Amino acid sequence: MHDPISTKELVHKNERKYFIIALLISIIMYVVLLFSVIGIFYLAFFGMISFVLHVLMMGNIRMNGVRLNPEQFPQVYDKVKELSEKMGIGYIPEVYVVESGGILNAFAAKFFGKNMVVLYSSMFELIEQGAEDELAFVIGHELAHIKRRHITKQLVILPAMWVPGITQAYSRACEYTCDRYAAYYTQNAEVAKNCLTILGVGKKLYKYVDQNQYLNQIQNEKGFFIWLYEKLATHPPIPKRIDQIDLYFNETYESVLSKKSKKRLIWIPVSLLVLAFVIGGSVYAIKSIDIESFFDDMMLSINLDTTPLINAVTKADIDEVNKLISEGINLDQKDFYGWTALHWAAIDGNYDISKAILDAGGNPDAMTNFKETPLMKAAGKGHSETVALLLEYGAENNYADSDLWIPLMYAVRSEDVETVRILLNAGADPDHKDYSNLTALMHAVKLGNDEIINLLRN
Repeated sequence: MHDPISTKELVHKNERKYFIIALLISIIMYVVLLFSVIGIFYLAFFGMISFVLHVLMMGNIRMNGVRLNPEQFPQVYDKVKELSEKMGIGYIPEVYVVESGGILNAFAAKFFGKNMVVLYSSMFELIEQGAEDELAFVIGHELAHIKRRHITKQLVILPAMWVPGITQAYSRACEYTCDRYAAYYTQNAEVAKNCLTILGVGKKLYKYVDQNQYLNQIQNEKGFFIWLYEKLATHPPIPKRIDQIDLYFNETYESVLSKKSKKRLIWIPVSLLVLAFVIGGSVYAIKSIDIESFFDDMMLSINLDTTPLINAVTKADIDEVNKLISEGINLDQKDFYGWTALHWAAIDGNYDISKAILDAGGNPDAMTNFKETPLMKAAGKGHSETVALLLEYGAENNYADSDLWIPLMYAVRSEDVETVRILLNAGADPDHKDYSNLTALMHAVKLGNDEIINLLRN
């Protein structure tokens, strides 16, 4: 493993360069905006919107996510502690695990001055596949963002966002830096490459990917829009990140991606030209904006991914639900994540609303983007009455989601004995195996719930 003289060598060369460029642009824009009444309004207005949306999201994570500590996932917490000490952070940042609906991701964030790391559950589940080292790389990568103060720096250079490509170039350089930090402090470059491959193809198929072919394929992707996408992306293409790991930690490695493009600096003058139009257009737009209409449009856009019926269900408004049903609303219309109103009623354990939707012809086997049914949602929360209702209306008992989990496994995870009993009596398959080759009984043994273990064994 490559052993740098100083951790400063882990910092990608472009990180410092683009931070200085972005900082200079930001300072100029701060000065220009502060000498304008419109500019002050502009900063305050959009700054407040960004702040409110951020703290609401962080508040949701802190209230509903699972925080790691010496008693909660102690092995992973110990790894966080170990990496924090190695990096010299000086304290142990808070780490939360949140439900992700199958999305593989993690990020570092701030909440009123507190640094925190958020791990999406699908990424955290690597510990169930014997991929603890890959998870350690993810954690190391996010801790590196904290160590390098990337979150604070991104806030400082926020005005430079108006120059297309500048802050994105800085962000991409930060990603390369954090990949290096994580690989160095976990002392495993191969695991680093595996983890990056997981981001590209998923946690089940990554072992079968030929990484040389993966790197070579990007050489054939050419053209203006491919180039433009890369320049405006906040993260480098995954094959390039893998290539950079090998370049840094494998002294005999010869990159297939290191050819320099003659056009690589064209976007800088183009960005500056666009900036002039952006500033002029922004001033005109601010002068003519209808604030009331703006807020109405903004709230409408926020709610585009839901439906009136789903809104009524989440508010537990049975009268509104019945009214919408009588008007002939589409019962199976889905939101952004593929959830129907019945999914929302089931996970909430709202028996009356679930029955109203089912009586009106709602599909008890509707699937989300990750093949989850309302029965799985109800079982996962231990809502036994709603589970029985869905089964009565013909819900399939042994459908498997994208992770090959069936409703019985969701029920075991909820540790609700009655829900497990209802599903077994309705014909749930106790021998079904998920993507980790585990049965419902094995999950129960891991949880240590003796009553459910005995129920499944008998």
